[in-house]
Amino acid sequence: MARKLPLHGKILYAASSAGWAMTDRIVVTWLLFYYVSAEGGGPFLGSLAFGSVMILGRVVDAVADPLVALWSDNFRGRLGRRMPFLLAGGMLYVAVFIALFHPPAAAPGIINAVYLTVLTGAYYFFFTVYVCPYLALMPELARTPDDRVDLATLRAVFSLLGVAAALVGSGRLIGSLGFSGMVLGMGLSGMLLMYLPALIKEKDYASAEPASLGLVEAITTTLKNQAFRIYLAGNATFWFGFNIVTLGLPFYVTVLLSLDKEATSIFFAATFGVAVLCFPLVNILAKRIGHKAVMLGSLFLFVLVLPCFFFLGRPLFCLSSYSFAMLLLALAGVPLSSLFVLPDAMVASITDLEEGLSGQRREAMYFGTQGLVLKVVLGLSTFVTGVILQIFGSTAATPLGVRLTGVVAAFFVLIGFFIFLRYPEKEVLAPAGSKNASI
Repeated sequence: MARKLPLHGKILYAASSAGWAMTDRIVVTWLLFYYVSAEGGGPFLGSLAFGSVMILGRVVDAVADPLVALWSDNFRGRLGRRMPFLLAGGMLYVAVFIALFHPPAAAPGIINAVYLTVLTGAYYFFFTVYVCPYLALMPELARTPDDRVDLATLRAVFSLLGVAAALVGSGRLIGSLGFSGMVLGMGLSGMLLMYLPALIKEKDYASAEPASLGLVEAITTTLKNQAFRIYLAGNATFWFGFNIVTLGLPFYVTVLLSLDKEATSIFFAATFGVAVLCFPLVNILAKRIGHKAVMLGSLFLFVLVLPCFFFLGRPLFCLSSYSFAMLLLALAGVPLSSLFVLPDAMVASITDLEEGLSGQRREAMYFGTQGLVLKVVLGLSTFVTGVILQIFGSTAATPLGVRLTGVVAAFFVLIGFFIFLRYPEKEVLAPAGSKNASI
């Protein structure tokens, strides 16, 4: 029988999230600036060409999710189903991450466009090769709902620490070491963190046998899981709405508050700082009253908070416009904390139902399917945000589009709330209860 993962094992597993969250945030934050700006060392590519390359990269990213998931679920090796992917994927992912910031030509041209296209596809592919099996390992290492909440909480903490390290440390390192030095330092630090789970012997704690379904059958069987369909629909509509607000934050700061764009990081810090402080509360409540109740409470609080973004830039409740904005963004961190912690724990529990559907353990396909759907949703919500800003305005003279983003986001979150009302938590947790009783 597989052993229970000790605390130090949970920390080793969760710490990896800081590594890949940090490097990915570097790409999101700096790659565009590096390639198209003279201040970044370039320009190495035009902004339109860069945007086109990124779209192709995301296509590779989305397609890779179910393919890598199937590969990992069906993999048979002496180190287990997941660890070989982490060992191979971590090194290749970081190598491509570093190479992204070393274009072959010193000026914009077809060589750099081809180079970035190939490297971007490779970057997202190897990111999936590492992250999808990594997430699939979670329900195998933590087999009870409480352990899964603990592991998800630790992972959320390390993820935000990685993002913070990227946002705070990258600028300082660029100033002292240049872009190449920053990327090399962040890449090697990230790789070190990503290899910490290798200190866990997977087969000591995970006893699942490799699956045998083909791609089409694996995806269709996954979608036959009613609890997963409900969870996926509810989570997708939440992220559809929340992504609209995330994209709108720079506009809230510059258009509605009339502040410099650099101040955006202060409001990000307020939201995510409060979210981190609330992680212990989410952990305790999820164990006492259940995942569903905490998720519903968080979504409902979002529905109350997000429409208030309409009034940003105006003094309200005897507060200055700046203080009101800071308070509002900090309040958003309270429900956001649940959305950082609970989804992983919920998917981990939902995968237990798979044995009743196919008689196999196929955790990676659940995380891979979720990844595919969320990437499509985030793309669509980005398009919707652009339409709102285009039609209703995104400038200080015509700010209605910016103000409406919070209202539109709240509408989608509300849909997610009603979907989660149907989430069959008792059915989902029943297999874990049976396992506990047999131990």
